[in-house]
Amino acid sequence: MDHHLFTQPSVCEINQPTALTLRLSESVSDLLVLSTMSNPLVEFVVSQVNHTQATLIIRIQPFLTFAFEHTQPLIQTPAQRRSVGQGIKLYPSMGVAPRVCIEQLRRGVTININVDEDMYFRLSAEARFELVTLENDLRILSEPQALVMAKAILGRKFDYNEPSNMLAVHISELEQVRRELRDYLSGESGKIHPGVSTELLKLDHLLQNKHQWLLRTYHQSLERPNLGRSSNEQLYNNEQLQRKLDCFELLAPKDVSEMVTKLCDDDL
Repeated sequence: MDHHLFTQPSVCEINQPTALTLRLSESVSDLLVLSTMSNPLVEFVVSQVNHTQATLIIRIQPFLTFAFEHTQPLIQTPAQRRSVGQGIKLYPSMGVAPRVCIEQLRRGVTININVDEDMYFRLSAEARFELVTLENDLRILSEPQALVMAKAILGRKFDYNEPSNMLAVHISELEQVRRELRDYLSGESGKIHPGVSTELLKLDHLLQNKHQWLLRTYHQSLERPNLGRSSNEQLYNNEQLQRKLDCFELLAPKDVSEMVTKLCDDDL
């Protein structure tokens, strides 16, 4: 089902406790990754297992890179157990803002893999991702992803002081969620309960208000160097200008000062 999402499979040999670290390629922008965060990022399939040695088939999203590093076995840590022929996928956690997941992918997300008759996959407690077995991958039967993300974005507080490039990411994220909400409403027309449809329309209206606010903040951040100052505010007040004028009168030759005074009198 997800063949169009992944790169060609990679076959990897695992013979001791291993940490697989996933990272975003440095050349990939956040805006490109944003549109793919509702899809699985990695798929693992166990090909062979022989005591403490195993063969693993890995398929990843093309914007990700991965590296293996030997590590110490983790004891009493919750893990997903997989046997030969079984698989597992890595998804962003439901209800977590894509921006948070993207930032964590920039730093690196580690999956600990161990082999002991079967294969065991573990994520750290801080990871904003989850491992879902292939037979339990029921994301399509859960609450619509667009609805989950809309609620998460509306509950998030934005920072006035964020740079303009991050504000652009937030704006694109809002536009994407609003588009997904509208597509869901049009695609499921006549099938959605009227109460749910009303809630979706209300969320879309709230998202539109937040989008307008973010867009205005973004334009203001481009037009002025400090959000505490209006775009047309003078950089110098009258007292500063008067002091500069006094210094000019003291340092300028007498004939120049008289000429300036005469010109000002003529204007009056």
